[in-house]
Amino acid sequence: MMRTWKFQRTKIFPRAIILLCAFMLYCIPPGIPAEDGGPPCAFDQIHDQAALQAAQLRIQDAIQARKAQKDALLDEHESYTIPVVVHILHEGGDENISDDQVHSQIRILNEDFGRLPGTPGAGEGVDSKLRFCLARLDPQGRCTDGIVRIRTALSDHQTFQRPQLGALSFWEPTRYLNIYVVGRIAGGVSGYASFPDGPPEEDGIVVEHNHFGNVGSAEGRMGRTTTHEVGHWLGLFHTFHNGCGDDPCTDGDFVCDTPPASAPHSGCPWLVNSCHNDEPDTRDQVENYMDYTSDVCRNVFTAGQAERMHATIKEIRSVIWSDANLQASGCDEDYTPPDDCVVAADFVALHREICIGNSIEFMDRSLNKATRRLWTFEGGDPASSEESNPEVSYAAAGKYSVTLRVWNAEGGDSISRSDYITVQPPGTGAALPFNAHFEADEFPPAGIEINNLDGGISWERDSLAAVSGRYSLRINNLVNTNFGSVDEVLLPFLDLSSIPADCTLSLGFHWAYARSDPNFSDELLVLLSTDCGNTFTRLFYGAGNSLATGPTQETPYIPKDEEWRSARIDLQEHRSARYARIKFVNVTDGGNNLYLDDIAIGTSADLTVDVRNESRGHFNVAIAPNPSGGDAALSIFAPAAGQATISVFHILGRKESRHNVVLQVGRNSIPLRLTHVPAGTYVVEIQVESQTMTRRLVKLP
Repeated sequence: MMRTWKFQRTKIFPRAIILLCAFMLYCIPPGIPAEDGGPPCAFDQIHDQAALQAAQLRIQDAIQARKAQKDALLDEHESYTIPVVVHILHEGGDENISDDQVHSQIRILNEDFGRLPGTPGAGEGVDSKLRFCLARLDPQGRCTDGIVRIRTALSDHQTFQRPQLGALSFWEPTRYLNIYVVGRIAGGVSGYASFPDGPPEEDGIVVEHNHFGNVGSAEGRMGRTTTHEVGHWLGLFHTFHNGCGDDPCTDGDFVCDTPPASAPHSGCPWLVNSCHNDEPDTRDQVENYMDYTSDVCRNVFTAGQAERMHATIKEIRSVIWSDANLQASGCDEDYTPPDDCVVAADFVALHREICIGNSIEFMDRSLNKATRRLWTFEGGDPASSEESNPEVSYAAAGKYSVTLRVWNAEGGDSISRSDYITVQPPGTGAALPFNAHFEADEFPPAGIEINNLDGGISWERDSLAAVSGRYSLRINNLVNTNFGSVDEVLLPFLDLSSIPADCTLSLGFHWAYARSDPNFSDELLVLLSTDCGNTFTRLFYGAGNSLATGPTQETPYIPKDEEWRSARIDLQEHRSARYARIKFVNVTDGGNNLYLDDIAIGTSADLTVDVRNESRGHFNVAIAPNPSGGDAALSIFAPAAGQATISVFHILGRKESRHNVVLQVGRNSIPLRLTHVPAGTYVVEIQVESQTMTRRLVKLP
């Protein structure tokens, strides 16, 4: 399906931030034919900023060492060969690409990185001396064609599922370049790649099948998506990285001989010259593989880019091209493969711990094209199967073994894994109602888990904004530029059947969010599992305009009172679940702060009210003017008469004032004397009856 051209994940970051941002590099909208437009790509996925900075510094140090050695880094070897394994994740359609399509992409990589004469890669650039070889020996030393095929729903790839690809199929990344070919990548991209020195378990690149190679499902394309992504994997930034920047050598893409560009290009705009800080002042290099121009125009890696890639393989990826590894992977010149590779049995299940009565999908990932298979499942139903991906249920608690036997024309193989599956009684979750206001000093609160999959920026307690009380939950996506990384808030297991039968069961929560750029948006998902966490159903999804509650801004977002939104989700169809789990998932796109507060599950009476909705007869609180250069007024709409305690705290915790007031029914105006307090950010706390509300106040100089 054709999609309108858009720079969905292309972002130019300020110079001070760019060195610290982004580990993985999202790329290439899937519906854009290569001849019509180049692939947008943005810094993507899983890593913290310090790690990217460390990788960048290591590459730059290696380049300086190379200069001191008078080009020894480039000339020491005639070429550097990188073993490759291609994992094809498919559901039996066109995405299950042929061996010929895989071989076409390996050939294209060698043409492009080698600037081979007479090929589309023979541009005005240089031979990078990098070569690529489909592995002929797997990590266990078994004969292979370098291709792993797995039938799996993960072929329809979601941004938050990146960690599962490695769990599904993964070869040692210091020894192999892992390439995943999938049916579709959600989010308007066609590929992404890891940056050097990132998390080893997620090292490699992911590409949509119709952008991989130039035959079969990619017929009419030129394979430059993968060339572009492998460039990132070898340490190259985009040619337009950081826009024009200041110094073309020490800024931008950190390569002196790629002319700076202010933004990515599409098509073949040969005469554009968007920056004038290079000497001599030359046009943008739209023929560079690391731009977004059409495949038909791109055919150049520069000497400076080759230098940077060599620094990467010498400093960070030094094992993969070593003589010992080429021999171990079958990519050395002396290796003679057998006429046929015997099938090698292997399998995987992504979920190995389940509750009684639940089922598990097993996936055959055997090497070398098994034509027949036989599974045996101890304690399972069915007890055996000949399918490639059988689904097996377990009726009793215990630990169970699994065996797979496979055959092809050359012979057979088998593998058994003892105690591979653990089955437990489901238990009973905590009784409802459930409430989380994040006011306790303990964080995370008892029973709640924070799942920080990438070890970087994650959910934390925040005192700058709240619906009620002084605290909320926040994740800082403005600096969380490991695009595509997933951070989860897992609620405890709950008994959804524990409310009265005549009551309606609901989930309620408040959120606030703003973007840092109108072209980007983080994602918020709410997921529910009723099978002990084995699978999850989506209850809520927010992104773009459906998620944003405040104005787009490049500065850290702190929501105003009126910018909080609330959601109420009907859980009636799940109310029989006695062991259910709900999680809130943030998928970062380098946007801005996302806040959560007042999560509640139960009857309508149990859900937290929206204190900003006067039509419901609840308290409504606002401060004006805000920011203020002098005094301000606190406005409280009260549905009933009563007393309130007003406290003003400096953001660092220092109490400035505290006094009691009597509230009348309707709107009350309470002066806030600010003349004597220094400029800064303050928190105004309003305690009314059993409610505590907070509002942010900025005092101007």
